[in-house]
Amino acid sequence: MQVDPQVLRPGWFLAGALLLMLAAGGATAVLMAAVAKAPAAEEPLRVVYHINTDDLELHLNALRNLQNHIDGSPDDVSLRIKVLTHGSGISLLQHARTDPDLRSTVNTLKLQDVRFLVCGNSLESRGLERSDLHEVSDRDVVPSGIVELTRLQRSGYTYIKP
Repeated sequence: MQVDPQVLRPGWFLAGALLLMLAAGGATAVLMAAVAKAPAAEEPLRVVYHINTDDLELHLNALRNLQNHIDGSPDDVSLRIKVLTHGSGISLLQHARTDPDLRSTVNTLKLQDVRFLVCGNSLESRGLERSDLHEVSDRDVVPSGIVELTRLQRSGYTYIKP
């Protein structure tokens, strides 16, 4: 086997070594940045549940999972949980107006500081008002569900899609 004489030059060897060192340094920088952004133990655990379908069984199951999430969390862990509804998912809060079991479950979760957010675009496109949904205030309506979902994830919320 014959080796190209240019490969044997010290400059090529040094360039390759430098490239490896830069790659290792970059990987270390990425790892350190990830560790630096990890939440401290005393920071609240932030979670967003994403609901975008009109399926009563899925809604009930998602809310049961959410309650299990709260019940299963250690007492020393502070939770910040939001339920983001958009598209067909806003039907969850429509059904809660007329379904006493669903309404009771939503109310119980709200008493545990779970916030239910509603996409303003979805309200508008469906010709609905806040009053068509169960206990939705101005503060609960976000301009765009997808934009809010992205914002929440970028600010450290864990995404859960039931």
